[in-house]
Amino acid sequence: MVSFSKRDGNDSEPDRVTVLSFGLADQRYCVRVDAVVSVLGVGDTTTLDDAEDPWNAGSTTVDGERIRVVDLQRIFGATNRTPDRADDSELLVLTETDAADLRYGWLVDDVDVTRTVSTADLEPARRSARFVRGRFEFDGQEVVWLDEHEMHR
Repeated sequence: MVSFSKRDGNDSEPDRVTVLSFGLADQRYCVRVDAVVSVLGVGDTTTLDDAEDPWNAGSTTVDGERIRVVDLQRIFGATNRTPDRADDSELLVLTETDAADLRYGWLVDDVDVTRTVSTADLEPARRSARFVRGRFEFDGQEVVWLDEHEMHR
């Protein structure tokens, strides 16, 4: 596996957190950097596109470790059609594991950079937004902060 950052996400100031931003279609998202083990390039996504369940769109093995693929574009977008994917999709391999001890991997269009942000700048999520911690603005664009623990409960 190829690690993208040596930062552990634990910043010295209590209201600061380091996040990794990524894209799905036209929307930007982020997750805590310490929730991600690595970022992997994904070649052909055809079998993932045809998976019946986007929460378990398949699995892959990297360095002897199985990773359960979660197709975020189909979860957050229209599930009744094939997603319009980027040519070079990527897999965010998370520290979270399922009941069978498989790590979760989020299939995303692209991965951006890490940023350290102040949680005081976080716009809270609506109560109906179960997987969302809130929203930040990066360079004039809204970025949705996903809660990886809620995603896989």
